[in-house]
Amino acid sequence: MKSLMKRVTHSVRPKHILECLAVAVVMVSLVASSNVAFAAKSVTQITQEKQQLQNEIKSLDQELVSILTNINELESDISQKNADIADAENDLVEASKAADQKYEDMKVRMKYMYEKGNDDIITIFLESGSLSEFINKVEYANTVYEYDRTQLDEYQAMIKQIESLKASLEQEKVALQSQQNKLSAQKKSLDSMISTKRAQVADFDTQLAKARELAARQAAANQAAGTTPTRQANTSNVSGGGKNPAPVSGTGGGAVVAYASQFIGNPYKWGGTDLVNGCDCSGFVYRVYQHFGFDQGRLTSDGFATVGQEVSYENMQAGDIVVYSGHVAIYDGSGGIVEAQSSRAGITNNRAVNCKPIIAIRRVL
Repeated sequence: MKSLMKRVTHSVRPKHILECLAVAVVMVSLVASSNVAFAAKSVTQITQEKQQLQNEIKSLDQELVSILTNINELESDISQKNADIADAENDLVEASKAADQKYEDMKVRMKYMYEKGNDDIITIFLESGSLSEFINKVEYANTVYEYDRTQLDEYQAMIKQIESLKASLEQEKVALQSQQNKLSAQKKSLDSMISTKRAQVADFDTQLAKARELAARQAAANQAAGTTPTRQANTSNVSGGGKNPAPVSGTGGGAVVAYASQFIGNPYKWGGTDLVNGCDCSGFVYRVYQHFGFDQGRLTSDGFATVGQEVSYENMQAGDIVVYSGHVAIYDGSGGIVEAQSSRAGITNNRAVNCKPIIAIRRVL
């Protein structure tokens, strides 16, 4: 045993011991350096991933703001559609009353002239002092009949027009509500995504704290520092075929708008044509243009869609006639319209020309 210990002691010389110690120190240093490098890499990588996630959240926040803005605008549009529908319903009631009254008046005039058949003609003949008087009475009766028939047809056409307008408004309202529902669904999805990503950011903060703690412990003299990546900027719609007919008179559109604007604030009256005491949309346009010599008689709003010359949306000028479904107005040259808007609003100039779908744009002066 003593002999064995002697051989071992003799074989392990001081030089060999020092060499072994040096190798061990180098290995420990390499392991420590590797841990420091790993920690530094983790800090940098986590910081970059966190920054990227924060940029994604910022982009989602901007998208959410845009959706919320669109939802607010749609809610305002739906509210306006509800008001327009209420106006159309009121106008329809008034139109029906006017048509009923017109029919009752017509029946009174017709009672003794038409309902008794040939006896009336014989009576007229016997009561007439001469053939000329007889002919005049018959012609008068026919004139009254034609007048009543024309008036009744006109009122019935207006009732159909208002019914069409109401149906159109209802369809527009349904479409707006559909858009609102889609945007609300998108908002809900974005809220969920943002919530999830914010939770991920919180998790990155935890990982980052641990990585920095490890780096601080392992880097005694040469502590590794993480770098933050450069922040990237986030980057992120009635054409009529170019129709622009030349004026046919010396009257400028500005003069038409100026004349029409004198009556802003005056009342709306269904079936009316009085610019001061009350008129409806077509009566308003009719009287304004009559003042400048353009007179094709009392038209409905649909009738104005064929007068004058067609104009494309991009070439619209002040004084042009703008026709909508069941409505007509005068373009003011600045993106708005002068109109007999409704029984609630009266004659106004506070709406944009594209407040509702445009059917036609016509130039008559």
